[in-house]
Amino acid sequence: MILTDYHVQHVLRAYSQQLSVKSRISKEKTVKNANQKDEVTLSMESKKMLIIDKIANEMVTQLASGSPRNFTAQTILKRLSQEYGQPLDVSSGDGQGMTFKVLSENNDRVKQYLPPNENSLLEKKLYEMAKVFINEQLI
Repeated sequence: MILTDYHVQHVLRAYSQQLSVKSRISKEKTVKNANQKDEVTLSMESKKMLIIDKIANEMVTQLASGSPRNFTAQTILKRLSQEYGQPLDVSSGDGQGMTFKVLSENNDRVKQYLPPNENSLLEKKLYEMAKVFINEQLI
């Protein structure tokens, strides 16, 4: 079989065209992949829950810090006291979370400091009550 210059040139031209098309397609794919960004969308309910969590966390921190208590903080602490069955007060512990105290009936003096296991349970309950109360206020 005899190959002429024309056949060789034709094969080389077709081969170079295929290479240029393939390289152009691969560049387009990398550009498309580079432009894709990870995007997270939150539902309205998720956003609401995040806001409630932030507010509740801030409210519990405010209660423990001993700063002046607003109506909301007093209401949450009052609900916790009603559920516990005795008047309670809360303060920040010695780097170990919150310290709950049982107050006398007229709320003027500390009757008893609660043990650490009850403190942790009441702290969780206080946080949950704060979330419920804030959710009620947002509706």
